[in-house]
Amino acid sequence: RTPAGMSGPGQALLIGIGNPLRGDDGVGWHLVEGLGLQRHQLTPELAEAVAAADRLLIVDAWLAPPRSRCLLRPLVASGGWERDTHRVAPARLLALAEQLFGGCVPAHELLVPAFDFSWGERFSPQLRRQLPRARRLLRGWLQEGTVPHA
Repeated sequence: RTPAGMSGPGQALLIGIGNPLRGDDGVGWHLVEGLGLQRHQLTPELAEAVAAADRLLIVDAWLAPPRSRCLLRPLVASGGWERDTHRVAPARLLALAEQLFGGCVPAHELLVPAFDFSWGERFSPQLRRQLPRARRLLRGWLQEGTVPHA
């Protein structure tokens, strides 16, 4: 049985984070729709699913400087105790998975440049121009299990 959010060969776990009602912030939800978990933020409760996966991709909006492009980069487990127990940074989630469940998985994050976080279920024209590259990087990661050259 495949746990919720797991996808395809090698049991990849995809997590799209953001708020789909805040413009570009919903791009993580949009890109993983039907492929993985959609969450407003990363929480400690996700550590067990991360530990059970063979690999992990976190997709999120990135408040980037002008002319930035999508980034697909490796994640490394790190971080100590955090005061906020309701949300965690991606590197801390990996560390929790390792500490609590012994799971040390190869992980990456796909960051999509975002420009408009106003209320509404629409993407800015700038973000829409980023979507083909974001989809290409996501497909490559799913097929290759590594960071594709794009």
